[in-house]
Amino acid sequence: MLPRLVRSPFIPLVMFVGLIGFVFTVAEDARAQSSLVFFAALLLAAVFLLWVILVLQHNKKHPRQKVSLNSLLPPELREMDEGERWITFNACRNVYIYYTFALPISTSFCILFPDFPYLALSLIGVLGVGQYIVYWLTIRKLNQY
Repeated sequence: MLPRLVRSPFIPLVMFVGLIGFVFTVAEDARAQSSLVFFAALLLAAVFLLWVILVLQHNKKHPRQKVSLNSLLPPELREMDEGERWITFNACRNVYIYYTFALPISTSFCILFPDFPYLALSLIGVLGVGQYIVYWLTIRKLNQY
């Protein structure tokens, strides 16, 4: 259970959505919402600290399958054998296909609706969440075989 949780794309997804929410909160009138900004920062720090604790616990229990805390490679990209490399290849391919359609659509929204100041930031959040969903659904589908 612990290796699946540490390598799951949902923890980075929660941190990403939390960061987008934090940026939205700070972008509003920060003086009027100082307690909300503090709560958002505290929640984001708590999720990050929980992830670090889980990774350290995983590394202690599974010394041959360590997850690096300072690696640029996401922990969900486990490529230990050819089968996992094939699954990762297909998942990344599907995410690439997703971006081929999603980027022009989101650019069109930014061009068509220039009066909405947070539209671009919202679309970045939607693109990131969509990427994790496409990746996770592909991994899940291919792991069933």
